[in-house]
Amino acid sequence: MNLKLRDLALVALISSIYAIGTVLIAPISYGIVQARLTDSLILLSYLPEFGWSAVFGVTLGNIIANFFSPYGLPDIVLGTLANLVASLSVMYISKLKVKQKIVIAALVASVEIALIVGIGLLYIIYSVASIELAFFSVFVGELISVVLVGIILIKAISNIFRMSK
Repeated sequence: MNLKLRDLALVALISSIYAIGTVLIAPISYGIVQARLTDSLILLSYLPEFGWSAVFGVTLGNIIANFFSPYGLPDIVLGTLANLVASLSVMYISKLKVKQKIVIAALVASVEIALIVGIGLLYIIYSVASIELAFFSVFVGELISVVLVGIILIKAISNIFRMSK
């Protein structure tokens, strides 16, 4: 993994968009019922043009955004872990030889985030909801953010790259 100036610029851009976007939509970015629309950026790691830059960008952006979280340090740690695991999974799945791998990648990322943030943060650490509610409330938000918005974003960006070649 050899990061170049272009890669560092992408990390800065992605992390800035993630952090600022998350804070700007704060009422729906944090809490039991959340739709962190900026999680759609996790799917950028699916595209080879972004790859590691997207992994680092969404991870760093999450650290910054979660400084504003009402859940404090546990959200900084677990939220960051969730984004790191999800974006690495997406990048790995992008290399597999299976059909509908963008959908699989988006669903896997959504489940991972719901497990780590929903169950780990909201249920185990803060006990603000039952295990089922903690998981499903985060999972539904991730379905909206990653599966719906994320796939639309990735298809649009892929088309731009195709048109520029």
